[in-house]
Amino acid sequence: MKIEGTEEVTKELMEKTYAAYLSTIDKNGFPYIRAVFNLRCKEKFPHPAKVISEYDEDPYTVYISTNTSSIKVNQIEKNGKVAIYFALPNDVKGVMLQGEAEVLDDIEFKKDIWMENWTVYYPQGYTDPDFTILKIKPKLLKGWFRGHLYYDFKDE
Repeated sequence: MKIEGTEEVTKELMEKTYAAYLSTIDKNGFPYIRAVFNLRCKEKFPHPAKVISEYDEDPYTVYISTNTSSIKVNQIEKNGKVAIYFALPNDVKGVMLQGEAEVLDDIEFKKDIWMENWTVYYPQGYTDPDFTILKIKPKLLKGWFRGHLYYDFKDE
């Protein structure tokens, strides 16, 4: 059931929150949650946010920069089912997206989205073998705002 306002709140959360909380599935079948940078945040990541909006017309697709050697990449390669949560707690707004994550191998996209201050994490730049981008295509969206729970099923 799509509720009026769900798209606007989701867009607001994805554009304003510095971090999101990504849940993968560990080797024992349990959720494994960590904070990740929200590359769609226009204030914190203006360059990546612009690149993503030009690259992907779907405003719900999530992109995350991370280390190829990270636990999250290893878990996603074994089971791509993930959930990610964006929230503005002081505004009592939150949205959870569920979907499949994939590791992007697109070197041109990595070059375009690259920020020079990331060399702290990836000394070889966008070609660093430990630099990767995760892409999450959501299938289900659940939002909490106006004191209610709202659903937006992407498959409908």
